[in-house]
Amino acid sequence: MLPVAAAHAQATILPGGAAPAPATPAASPAATEAPALIAPAPMTPAADPKALKVKAEVNPATNKLTVRTDAAGPTRVEVNDVGGRPVLTYTMMVGTTPAVLNVGQLPAGSYVVRCTAGERTGIRRVTIGQ
Repeated sequence: MLPVAAAHAQATILPGGAAPAPATPAASPAATEAPALIAPAPMTPAADPKALKVKAEVNPATNKLTVRTDAAGPTRVEVNDVGGRPVLTYTMMVGTTPAVLNVGQLPAGSYVVRCTAGERTGIRRVTIGQ
């Protein structure tokens, strides 16, 4: 006796006694295309543990901008415009002592405060005049 599935199967014989090739399902266009590549999410760089910590108080500033760092020694403070050009510079003898900068003459907008003490550097974005 034949198994149930074989009993219900029908055999097709072509003229000349040849059996047809088994039918294969048509491949869908999606199956033949290369898989879409997904770009990995951008990595945020880890903070540099050697970076100088910079704190800008009174942000946004109108006339005075107070800058503090964690440097124990002399620290150069630059206020740079959006093009990266220094528009104001100041040297603090001790970075932990606050520097009060007169920024009232600067045009309103975004600036970057860059502090350098020895080989350590830190930055902080500030808004002036708004």
